[in-house]
Amino acid sequence: MARRLDFGGAPEAIQKPLPVHDGTLKSRMRVLGIRLAQSPPLALVVLLPTLVLLVELLGSITSPPVSVADFDSCSTRQCEMRVPKIIHQTYKTKTLPLDWEDTPRIWQEQHPGWQYKFWDDERNRAFIAEHYSWFLAQFDAYPNGIQRADAIRYFILYHYGGVYADMDIQPRRNIEPLLGDAEVVLPLTPNVGLTNAFMASAPRSDFMRHVTEQLIPYANRWYHVTRHWQIITSTGPTFIWKVASSYSGPSRILRVPASVWGKCVICASSCQDVPDAFFHHLHGDSWHNFDSWFFTYVLFCHKYTVTALGTALVAALLLRQHIQPWVLVNRTLLLYSAACFFILMVFFQG
Repeated sequence: MARRLDFGGAPEAIQKPLPVHDGTLKSRMRVLGIRLAQSPPLALVVLLPTLVLLVELLGSITSPPVSVADFDSCSTRQCEMRVPKIIHQTYKTKTLPLDWEDTPRIWQEQHPGWQYKFWDDERNRAFIAEHYSWFLAQFDAYPNGIQRADAIRYFILYHYGGVYADMDIQPRRNIEPLLGDAEVVLPLTPNVGLTNAFMASAPRSDFMRHVTEQLIPYANRWYHVTRHWQIITSTGPTFIWKVASSYSGPSRILRVPASVWGKCVICASSCQDVPDAFFHHLHGDSWHNFDSWFFTYVLFCHKYTVTALGTALVAALLLRQHIQPWVLVNRTLLLYSAACFFILMVFFQG
């Protein structure tokens, strides 16, 4: 006759009595180890929040922000700038939103002697049609305008070189010291990976050529299940992060820490200017939709809450026939797990 399994994972007929301790720390740890070994669900509930907490603590200790004074953008003593003095910005029309209308003027005031190029949707398509006709079909096929706005910046930087910046990024001073002598400059985000909100490149750089060639292969992937995920992985920040991470060509890529270019974590309720950082950041995310809000402000910004709820759901499903006695027996460990998640949500979450 088949034997029913209980919450500890062992058959009732051979279930061992729960171990007890004699009050000493060594005895308590031994009993805890036995309980975790006998109950995989319990191990999941206890070890997952512990590991997440340790990772966050280690990261906060070993990864201090890089100050502007400590950031070195030069690889040689001469430090001759390879990025040409051209500023590129794009928007769907020539009329900018009120919050951004001063951005072009501020860029030009902070960079006398630089050339400023503004690109709207009409000019972007004409540029692709004239110079990169092999990409025009894909350019037109993108279902979202922001994908075209992403793609055009890579072609412009490859063709002309210079600096690209989103309209919600305003320079606080001349950025030439930030560029150094790098062939390509990419900014690290305080969230995850790289972003394409600000970039710089020498003309005809091997890396930007490689990026443009990867756009078509990444245009339609099986994991493009939502609008937001499709955008960031086909042309946006996750795309450039993936391409840069796998790139092994000759271009020297300078990765600028978020603390140097002044970017806040996306979960912050407000973004104060980082002292001495190169940029002032306005409110952006003009292309965000409902699924963007869900991915960003629910899953990403509340990842510990989601993890806690998921862990509790898995444990409840596995232990549904014995949940009440299981909770009574392991209430101390459950309180420990709850305390770990509380610490994570209060101190490590924006």
